[in-house]
Amino acid sequence: MILTVVILVGVPLPGPQDDPHPGDQRAGFLIDRDTARRVPGLKLPGAPVGRRPVVIVFDRSLPDREKLAEFLAEVPDGAAMVLVIDGGDVPADGPVPAVSDGDGSIAAAVGMPRPRDGGAPIGYAVLDGDAFVRYATLDPTYPEHGFEVDIVAGALT
Repeated sequence: MILTVVILVGVPLPGPQDDPHPGDQRAGFLIDRDTARRVPGLKLPGAPVGRRPVVIVFDRSLPDREKLAEFLAEVPDGAAMVLVIDGGDVPADGPVPAVSDGDGSIAAAVGMPRPRDGGAPIGYAVLDGDAFVRYATLDPTYPEHGFEVDIVAGALT
């Protein structure tokens, strides 16, 4: 009985920006290279793809600078980070390189899942140094889960 109350009160139901298949969201394991999508021609600021691991963060708007900086602090040394915003202008002076993806081509290239509401993804993908997409997940609260990026990307650095 107590466990039921804890689950009902403490575990939120999937929201509109979550994965339609909850079991696929934030699975926490790397996709095997034998089955991973490869994106060697993916154009990102600083051209990090294929040179080192890359954490690509997807958001619909610019995240809070302080929260983004906390998230960035968890990205392992040796990995690059790029912020992909769903359309609109991106600042040239942000804490990480940023690019607009109004047509969704970057999200499609890395295989980002489409959230329940059908809008642009919010979450992140991790590419290894050979341009294989080893992890791609929706996570509308990604700034609070930097430790997960450290674990996932850390396995590739």
